[in-house]
Amino acid sequence: MQHADEALLSVVVLELGSSWPPWLAEYQKHAPNSVVIAQSAGESGALFAQRISRKMDEIGAHDSVIHAGLLVSNGTLDEASVAARERICSHLLRVMIQKQCGELVLAADVTAGDAIRHELFALAGTLCDDLRGSPVSVRVRFDTVRPSPSPSAVSGVMKTAASTPDTGAVSKSSGRASNGSH
Repeated sequence: MQHADEALLSVVVLELGSSWPPWLAEYQKHAPNSVVIAQSAGESGALFAQRISRKMDEIGAHDSVIHAGLLVSNGTLDEASVAARERICSHLLRVMIQKQCGELVLAADVTAGDAIRHELFALAGTLCDDLRGSPVSVRVRFDTVRPSPSPSAVSGVMKTAASTPDTGAVSKSSGRASNGSH
């Protein structure tokens, strides 16, 4: 589905304490309008998710289309933070699916440890389960300057159109993850 450029949005969601990724401009140049929503100090993850839901209701009620929704994680892995992160992503995807357009990018910075990386890939897989047949996609992205013995595992894409069964493993050669779709 084609949309007028002036209707395209990039929505950046920053968890408290997260850092602004240097590559965000790549996404914003394709959507001339940006909405940045940052978690306030003292705002719980649950309240932040409610605020995101209200903002997504506003966006969904207008002609605007989310070209890219970007959730920048702060790396917190407690149960409440993980649950809030999942709700925030669900709110973003709800509008993208309604408008049949968009890409959700789950991100963390160069200091992200393996545990948050695993959690973001697992969340992407869960979110993709609801996208079969939709043009909406989910991507996991990390800063590429992280010193790592495995530089190919810095980013992944989860495609949503079902075709061949797969285990959902990350390909070491491409750094891409699959939810069983290609």
